[in-house]
Amino acid sequence: TARGLMGEFITCAAIMSLEGDWRVTHCPQDSIDVIAFHDDGLFVRVQVKSSSLRANQSSRRAGYHFQNGSGSSKKKLPDPSTQDIIAHCFLDARRVVFYAAECVNQYSQRYSAGYPLRPELEQESWDKAISIIRERQL
Repeated sequence: TARGLMGEFITCAAIMSLEGDWRVTHCPQDSIDVIAFHDDGLFVRVQVKSSSLRANQSSRRAGYHFQNGSGSSKKKLPDPSTQDIIAHCFLDARRVVFYAAECVNQYSQRYSAGYPLRPELEQESWDKAISIIRERQL
Protein backbone atom coordinates (compact mmCIF):
# COMPACT_ATOMS: atom_id res chain seq x y z
CA THR A 1 0.00 0.00 0.00
CA ALA A 2 1.04 3.63 -0.30
CA ARG A 3 1.25 3.97 3.50
CA GLY A 4 3.47 0.90 3.72
CA LEU A 5 5.75 2.21 1.00
CA MET A 6 6.03 5.56 2.77
CA GLY A 7 7.05 3.75 5.95
CA GLU A 8 9.70 1.76 4.10
CA PHE A 9 11.29 4.91 2.66
CA ILE A 10 11.14 6.75 6.00
CA THR A 11 12.85 3.72 7.58
CA CYS A 12 15.55 3.71 4.88
CA ALA A 13 16.25 7.39 5.55
CA ALA A 14 16.31 6.81 9.32
CA ILE A 15 18.86 3.99 9.01
CA MET A 16 21.09 6.03 6.69
CA SER A 17 21.09 8.89 9.21
CA LEU A 18 22.27 6.69 12.11
CA GLU A 19 25.81 6.75 13.44
CA GLY A 20 28.03 4.06 11.98
CA ASP A 21 27.72 4.65 8.24
CA TRP A 22 24.94 2.20 7.44
CA ARG A 23 23.87 1.71 3.84
CA VAL A 24 20.47 0.39 2.79
CA THR A 25 18.68 -1.10 -0.12
CA HIS A 26 14.92 -1.17 -0.50
CA CYS A 27 13.91 -4.71 -1.45
CA PRO A 28 10.23 -5.32 -0.67
CA GLN A 29 9.61 -9.04 -0.23
CA ASP A 30 7.05 -10.99 1.79
CA SER A 31 8.90 -10.67 5.09
CA ILE A 32 11.72 -8.24 4.33
CA ASP A 33 11.40 -4.65 3.15
CA VAL A 34 14.90 -3.25 3.65
CA ILE A 35 18.41 -4.66 3.93
CA ALA A 36 20.95 -2.59 5.86
CA PHE A 37 24.69 -3.09 5.35
CA HIS A 38 27.64 -2.08 7.52
CA ASP A 39 31.30 -1.80 6.49
CA ASP A 40 32.27 -4.59 8.92
CA GLY A 41 30.28 -7.12 6.83
CA LEU A 42 27.13 -7.20 8.94
CA PHE A 43 23.86 -7.04 7.05
CA VAL A 44 20.40 -7.06 8.62
CA ARG A 45 16.99 -7.87 7.17
CA VAL A 46 14.37 -5.31 8.21
CA GLN A 47 10.59 -5.76 8.22
CA VAL A 48 8.78 -2.40 8.38
CA LYS A 49 5.42 -1.91 10.08
CA SER A 50 3.75 1.50 9.64
CA SER A 51 1.11 3.40 11.58
CA SER A 52 -0.38 6.88 11.64
CA LEU A 53 -1.58 8.66 14.75
CA ARG A 54 -5.08 7.47 15.53
CA ALA A 55 -7.44 10.13 16.78
CA ASN A 56 -8.82 10.11 20.28
CA GLN A 57 -11.69 7.61 20.38
CA SER A 58 -14.23 7.20 23.15
CA SER A 59 -12.55 4.06 24.48
CA ARG A 60 -8.89 4.90 23.72
CA ARG A 61 -6.55 7.86 23.85
CA ALA A 62 -4.83 9.11 20.70
CA GLY A 63 -1.87 6.94 19.78
CA TYR A 64 -0.25 4.52 17.37
CA HIS A 65 -1.13 0.87 16.83
CA PHE A 66 1.15 -1.65 15.07
CA GLN A 67 0.35 -5.19 13.97
CA ASN A 68 3.45 -7.37 14.50
CA GLY A 69 1.87 -10.60 13.30
CA SER A 70 2.00 -11.68 9.68
CA GLY A 71 -0.09 -14.15 7.72
CA SER A 72 -3.68 -14.01 6.58
CA SER A 73 -5.44 -16.69 8.62
CA LYS A 74 -3.09 -17.69 11.44
CA LYS A 75 -0.88 -14.82 12.53
CA LYS A 76 2.78 -15.55 13.26
CA LEU A 77 5.24 -13.51 15.28
CA PRO A 78 8.50 -12.39 13.62
CA ASP A 79 11.02 -15.19 13.06
CA PRO A 80 14.72 -14.35 13.62
CA SER A 81 15.67 -16.95 11.00
CA THR A 82 13.98 -14.84 8.29
CA GLN A 83 14.01 -11.30 9.77
CA ASP A 84 16.53 -9.53 11.97
CA ILE A 85 14.80 -6.27 12.83
CA ILE A 86 11.18 -5.17 13.10
CA ALA A 87 10.88 -1.44 12.49
CA HIS A 88 7.84 0.47 13.72
CA CYS A 89 7.50 3.57 11.55
CA PHE A 90 5.42 6.43 12.97
CA LEU A 91 4.32 7.93 9.64
CA ASP A 92 3.18 11.41 10.64
CA ALA A 93 6.10 11.88 13.07
CA ARG A 94 8.56 10.53 10.46
CA ARG A 95 10.33 8.52 13.17
CA VAL A 96 11.21 4.84 13.61
CA VAL A 97 11.83 2.52 16.56
CA PHE A 98 13.77 -0.71 15.95
CA TYR A 99 13.49 -4.11 17.68
CA ALA A 100 15.48 -7.31 17.23
CA ALA A 101 12.98 -9.84 15.85
CA GLU A 102 13.36 -12.17 18.84
CA CYS A 103 12.29 -9.35 21.19
CA VAL A 104 8.88 -8.92 19.54
CA ASN A 105 6.60 -11.20 21.56
CA GLN A 106 3.12 -9.74 21.06
CA TYR A 107 0.90 -9.62 18.00
CA SER A 108 0.05 -5.94 18.31
CA GLN A 109 1.65 -3.01 20.06
CA ARG A 110 0.35 0.41 21.05
CA TYR A 111 2.26 3.63 21.74
CA SER A 112 1.19 6.99 23.12
CA ALA A 113 1.07 9.98 20.78
CA GLY A 114 4.26 11.42 22.28
CA TYR A 115 6.34 8.23 22.20
CA PRO A 116 8.11 8.80 18.85
CA LEU A 117 9.16 12.35 19.75
CA ARG A 118 12.13 11.46 21.99
CA PRO A 119 15.27 12.61 20.10
CA GLU A 120 17.43 9.56 20.92
CA LEU A 121 14.75 6.99 20.08
CA GLU A 122 16.06 5.85 16.70
CA GLN A 123 19.76 5.59 17.58
CA GLU A 124 19.20 3.94 20.97
CA SER A 125 16.71 1.36 19.66
CA TRP A 126 18.92 0.60 16.62
CA ASP A 127 22.03 0.13 18.79
CA LYS A 128 20.17 -2.22 21.13
CA ALA A 129 18.75 -4.28 18.26
CA ILE A 130 22.15 -4.53 16.53
CA SER A 131 23.76 -5.62 19.80
CA ILE A 132 21.24 -8.46 20.14
CA ILE A 133 21.75 -9.51 16.53
CA ARG A 134 25.55 -9.55 16.90
CA GLU A 135 25.20 -11.75 20.02
CA ARG A 136 22.88 -14.10 18.12
CA GLN A 137 25.43 -14.50 15.33
CA LEU A 138 28.28 -15.54 17.65
